[in-house]
Amino acid sequence: MAHVHTPGLVLRLDPKTLAAQGASYTGDDNEELSPQQFFVCIESNAKDALWVPLFAAPGVHRIGIAATAKSGNTRWTRSSSFYDLAQVCRIGHKATQNAAKLAYDDSTPKAPNAMAVAALPLRAQFPADEDFRPMSNNVAIR
Repeated sequence: MAHVHTPGLVLRLDPKTLAAQGASYTGDDNEELSPQQFFVCIESNAKDALWVPLFAAPGVHRIGIAATAKSGNTRWTRSSSFYDLAQVCRIGHKATQNAAKLAYDDSTPKAPNAMAVAALPLRAQFPADEDFRPMSNNVAIR
């Protein structure tokens, strides 16, 4: 059974799969994503969702996530996590499911990795819809 893509869900996704399956992205063209990158869902509709890539290390303009806002598998909850308000992805639900399989996501629908909804960044804090570009053209994979 697949996850229901709701705000606060955290999945480990494969960015190459996302790019190949039509995901779009905002942010720095030189940002490198890992083959098993955590993403948090901040908004969802019947067709797709907005997912924010999460990083293990601090960086310029990155905002930390409190450990108390995290629940789920220890690989997610015990690691430091940061997000950048310039980076958000629009990903179709099927692409998300495929990318989670290829990234060996270890959360389950009954025990999902999650971020407390109260701790999620707001959609209005991210770039506007017209700022999205195809992911394949601007995201380097390390």
